Amino acid sequence: MLPGLTPLDLGRLRMSVGYRTHRKGRPLSPVEVGLHLKRARDAGASMNDCAHEIQLDGTGHIGRFLRILDLPDDLQHLISWGTGKDFIGFSAAVEMAKLQDSDDQRAVATSVLTDSLASREVRQVAQLRKRSGRPIDVCLQEVLNMRPTYQKHYIFIGSIVDQSAMDALCEFTQAERDSLLESCIQHIGLQKTSGRLGERFFTLVGGEEFNISLRNFGKEPFEERFRTHIAEAVEYARPQS
Repeated sequence: MLPGLTPLDLGRLRMSVGYRTHRKGRPLSPVEVGLHLKRARDAGASMNDCAHEIQLDGTGHIGRFLRILDLPDDLQHLISWGTGKDFIGFSAAVEMAKLQDSDDQRAVATSVLTDSLASREVRQVAQLRKRSGRPIDVCLQEVLNMRPTYQKHYIFIGSIVDQSAMDALCEFTQAERDSLLESCIQHIGLQKTSGRLGERFFTLVGGEEFNISLRNFGKEPFEERFRTHIAEAVEYARPQS
């Protein structure tokens, strides 16, 4: 048993990391895994204790989960397992965390979403930034120029301003928040658009159809309309007392 965690917490950790967990579905996102491990570490558990309890060989993966917690709050909700056009894969997030500057990390995160930057390319950008000292946009363009072609996606990042909604979102898992966001996307009628919902931020990613819809709405009216739908979805999903 790990200090600071309940048996349910430990069970979810074991179901989210390790061998073949991807085949069964993971109840926790990588950031949620990191937060659980940090809570155990803060309560006195060693890295070896954590690795042993969740049945990992060595402490390397424990460090990777903890490292992504250093990324800016507005990026953490984007981190998920595997690869996809509307989120940042765990491996890419680990490479991104090696960048020292939060603005650099945000620039790379944007490129992951808009240019489908792979984890190996994120590693190349981070190495290039460190070795050359050139601006991050120059490093990104150099890595992108190595590709024969690439597909462009469009990204919109908005914030949640309603305190009641933020408090409620803190009680949901990442998977539950993303399900709420998907219902909002469908309600508004956005085509070929997906995204991620955090506790204080939401991110939408789509192709040219999404970009056209965004231009038609206007940025501020679109953000306000989406905030309203999120607040309504949260209120509907809140357990009734």
